[in-house]
Amino acid sequence: MMSRWFLLVALACSLVGAQNPADVILRQLISRVEQLERESENTASSQVAFTVALLEENSWTSVGPFDADQTLVYKKVLTNVGNAYDTETGVFTAPVKGLYYFRITGIVGRTGKLNAGLKKNGEDIFEIYHKAGTQASASNGAAVELEQGDKVYVQLMQGNTIVDQSRLSTFTGFLVFPMESP
Repeated sequence: MMSRWFLLVALACSLVGAQNPADVILRQLISRVEQLERESENTASSQVAFTVALLEENSWTSVGPFDADQTLVYKKVLTNVGNAYDTETGVFTAPVKGLYYFRITGIVGRTGKLNAGLKKNGEDIFEIYHKAGTQASASNGAAVELEQGDKVYVQLMQGNTIVDQSRLSTFTGFLVFPMESP
């Protein structure tokens, strides 16, 4: 692609009898074309979006309670553009540095209380909490800056339950925009 631009610009410069100022413009144009080509190559790796539901079953199914905090492994994949969400571990791995948006929604299970949190590399980002009997829900979301390789996942807190029916308790994330490394 660069060779076509180069030839076009070189031809235009020769037709108008360009001298030194044209050489400067030519170099600037070539530099811009190269930058656009690099950005185009990175576009594929910066298309990231996923939505997963906790369970594939259509029947009401409760998960938990557990004796310790438990990473939730969301099994029903609705969308996984870029394949950054791993259905075996329940972990999203950032393929590029950028600003991401995450949202979790959960339905209270048989214990009558739900407390789950979004984690980034083991650190708390936000939580959802509800204590109002069964089939109540909670939801929360946030924009989070991630480095390439950062891990994001949802943990159900010890002693709590979450229920799903293949579409009610979900985990969603997407890249808002990539960011340059300093």
